[in-house]
Amino acid sequence: MIINFICRLSLLLPITFYLLPIACNLGVTENAIFANAQSLEGLQLSQNTLPESISQAVLRDASKRSGIKASDLQITQVTSTIFSNPCIFKFGEVCTREYNPIPGWIITVKLQEKYWNYHVNKTGLQIILDPKITNNQLPKTIANTVLSDASKRSGLAVNYLKITQSTQKTFSNSCVFNFGEVCAQIFDPIPGWEVIIKVKSQFWTYHVDNTGTRMVLDPKITKI
Repeated sequence: MIINFICRLSLLLPITFYLLPIACNLGVTENAIFANAQSLEGLQLSQNTLPESISQAVLRDASKRSGIKASDLQITQVTSTIFSNPCIFKFGEVCTREYNPIPGWIITVKLQEKYWNYHVNKTGLQIILDPKITNNQLPKTIANTVLSDASKRSGLAVNYLKITQSTQKTFSNSCVFNFGEVCAQIFDPIPGWEVIIKVKSQFWTYHVDNTGTRMVLDPKITKI
């Protein structure tokens, strides 16, 4: 048998095969070695198998942002990894060497001719899209939310208001998101939109996060 030949060879070359005689004396068989190899391979495969719940959550997020049906999107690459700290997890370009690990996934989604990169933690509760991704199509739900707010503030009907510009942006922190003029150099990104609405002869600027739940009107705006 192959294992017996290797064991005999190890007696002649003790330096190269110093562990094999031990394995031979313990009665390790070819089947046991093969089984261990299969076990390691299975462990590696399980670590790189994306849970269905996370894949569906990522596809839903990409669908909501892009306006493309989830069934028309495709996850093309999945990598299990450990992000060394939250800054790196959030695609920070200038991060400290702090070690505060976040186990998770790097996921690539194909949208027609484009590819979007996501960072997702192991539980799937944190889903971060690479802020360098450009998608200039403002989701309809966010557009309706902003128009509704402008209508309420101005007293004008929504059909008298018009979104003249929408730009996808990553606000470096909450202070910048809230139109702060003097903000600390802290990188705690908020992906979202800068939306400009024409209200009669004025132009109102809003900052909105990607979910549409956080929305701020530029405080310098003077109500009509």
